[in-house]
Amino acid sequence: MRPFRIYETVLDRLSFKASGTENQPRENAYSIVVCSSCGFLYLNPRPIPGNLFRFYLAETYDPHRRRGGGIMGSLFRLARRFTVRWKAAKITKDLKSGALLDVGCGTGEFIAYMKDRGWNTLGLEIDRNAADVAKSSGCSVMVGDPAKVALPEKAFDLITLWHALEHLPDLNGAVSNVSAALKPGGRLAVALPNPGSFDARFYGSRWAAWDAPRHLYHFRPQDVEKLFSPKNFELMKCYALPLDPFYHSLLSETSWTTGMLNGLRALRGLLIGMISLFYGAKPERASSTLYLFRKM
Repeated sequence: MRPFRIYETVLDRLSFKASGTENQPRENAYSIVVCSSCGFLYLNPRPIPGNLFRFYLAETYDPHRRRGGGIMGSLFRLARRFTVRWKAAKITKDLKSGALLDVGCGTGEFIAYMKDRGWNTLGLEIDRNAADVAKSSGCSVMVGDPAKVALPEKAFDLITLWHALEHLPDLNGAVSNVSAALKPGGRLAVALPNPGSFDARFYGSRWAAWDAPRHLYHFRPQDVEKLFSPKNFELMKCYALPLDPFYHSLLSETSWTTGMLNGLRALRGLLIGMISLFYGAKPERASSTLYLFRKM
């Protein structure tokens, strides 16, 4: 039996949008495969880690830019202001301030918000340009691969990975390194797109959150628990991220067309987002799921 089978063949939505054509070069097509034994979904083959940076150019990748990007870029930044507050409220309930590490901090909005609320914050970002933007806001940021960077052992009360885990080339190395930096009894918050969501199934190969080749892995709830349980983590709670079904659906509609059609597609995206929101009322079916762990 083959170790995997092809699940979806997808294009790089950012390259597609830039070219505005279905005639994509071969190197812009990627295979999402499913493990024959455990069902885990991952990109195969993956780009060489040293080449990944070119897929995160600030002028095309919403999480790494502060302005531009048209309507979708503006909507992303507006939604981010709400989600930063929502995330903070969910994961710090009944917690006093302490030491926070945000892995994959991007341009630093979350750590800046938490710093203003009395937390001792540190960002970790693999992309130097995004890290420089975060530093310009007065945030402390380390630049490096989470699997390799030297982190102080048992130093943090809270570690967050907001849509970061799926980007990391050395998944097991990063989890081990980050886990060792969390204090016993500390909390780990991990937010991830969900390939079992309504919007993922509706859009198929054009689901924006496949986001190949930037997303290297695609986690079902059981995959997340299997990854963190051996590191002595207990799952405390799961939450459905409220705006992600709309963002994923709008991107899935508008990343593949231009002009007047995009307005009509955006309306359908809002409808699909609403359906996905209700379908994902249970976090394990959400468009994106927030997993909150405690280190035992």
